[in-house]
Amino acid sequence: MPSEAVTTRERSDDGVEVRESPIQGLGVFALRAFAPGDLIRVVNVLREITDDAPLRPEDGERREHCAYPDGKVVLYGLPDRHLNHSCDPNAWERYTNGRAEIVARRPIAPGDEIRVDYLINNSGGESWPCNCAAPRCRGRTGVSYFTLPLDQQREYLPLLATWFIARHPEQVAALRRG
Repeated sequence: MPSEAVTTRERSDDGVEVRESPIQGLGVFALRAFAPGDLIRVVNVLREITDDAPLRPEDGERREHCAYPDGKVVLYGLPDRHLNHSCDPNAWERYTNGRAEIVARRPIAPGDEIRVDYLINNSGGESWPCNCAAPRCRGRTGVSYFTLPLDQQREYLPLLATWFIARHPEQVAALRRG
């Protein structure tokens, strides 16, 4: 999700702040340590985007600030709209009880940028150049979980949302069979 260039810092009450990122525009950074499996925060969903309630560009709403859980289009608010992509993410988006949560995949130290792989739970979309600088950077964000290298699909398999699995039962079953 490319983000606009802003030079101010915005802190949330849950241990993260938004500031300039070496990856792209703004990013979300840890203000405290997170261990693997720690809930970093509940995603701030502003509203669902529909034909009756479209994006309002005049209010700064952008397609890049949207997510697509379970066939919906939702607008993310601060700080979550600034989560950057990484081909080797330290966090992931978990869906629990109808809400999205950002969860640590591995230890995150204060000052680390919190990054997710945009292709987890994604079955189609746009791709753009990736600047994550991870050793396993793919060079582009990609367009679908199912186009990831097979080893990454298997690595991310436990992170898939139940709604994503229900939408792609044959492909997920084939991955589980190995």
